[in-house]
Amino acid sequence: MFSFLKKKKQDPKAELQRVLGDYELPSFPGVVLDALAELRNPDGSSKSVGRILASDPNLTIRLLKLVNSGSGAVRRIDNVQQAVSLAGASNLESLILAVGVQSSLPTGSAPGFDSGRFWGAAARRAATARAFAKVLHPATAMQSFTASLLQDMAVPMLAHRRPQDYGRILEAWHGGEGTLEDMEQADLGWHHGEVATWLCDSWSLPESLAQIIGEHHDDDGVAPPGVLLVSRLRETEEHPGVDALVAVAEERYGLSADRSISILDEALGEAGDLARQLAA
Repeated sequence: MFSFLKKKKQDPKAELQRVLGDYELPSFPGVVLDALAELRNPDGSSKSVGRILASDPNLTIRLLKLVNSGSGAVRRIDNVQQAVSLAGASNLESLILAVGVQSSLPTGSAPGFDSGRFWGAAARRAATARAFAKVLHPATAMQSFTASLLQDMAVPMLAHRRPQDYGRILEAWHGGEGTLEDMEQADLGWHHGEVATWLCDSWSLPESLAQIIGEHHDDDGVAPPGVLLVSRLRETEEHPGVDALVAVAEERYGLSADRSISILDEALGEAGDLARQLAA
């Protein structure tokens, strides 16, 4: 169990059962776990990672789409070995995690939930977090990308498992009645960030990633600058929360409004391609 969950005296399995009932949590893809283990193996190699991923062509295709969507490479990357050379082992690990989580979440629509809208918003967050991280703290660029892509990972599961009460909250949120986490806390006694950390623990994902996801709305938490800034963005394009992001970037990190708008414009240009890759 994650150490920060122990401090909070939360048993992730018990908490998930309380929230999801007798729902059987999907298994995290074994191919992804094997590939991650090989990446973390000091004696491992990109060739061996490639061989593991090749056993699941669908996962490989999704991974390469993610790499290509934000690589900036002149030539298209069409194999894992090229991806490792471009992204590096640690960055590739983040991308493999993202693909594994995406493949494990429910698909299709539910009350208050639209899959296309959800992944479109996730793409905007991920691209924006990476862009700001490159300026403010380059070492956290890929970590920021992955955490921002997955910060709402519990929402699809909650929407499909609890269509009545959670669907009502999602509809109110999209209607602009308040923040999602405040409405969840008031009505249900927990918020989607907490549920996401329980999922991360159950799937044995990295503790650092789980804690960032769980605290992505906490200004005093462990989330890096890129993640904290995109927590101001709304899921809807009509009310994106750009003003709030720009204000915090200037107040907390000293970025001028013009600089922030320039970073946002570049990131949102990348996000369109990333959203298409995620929806494919």
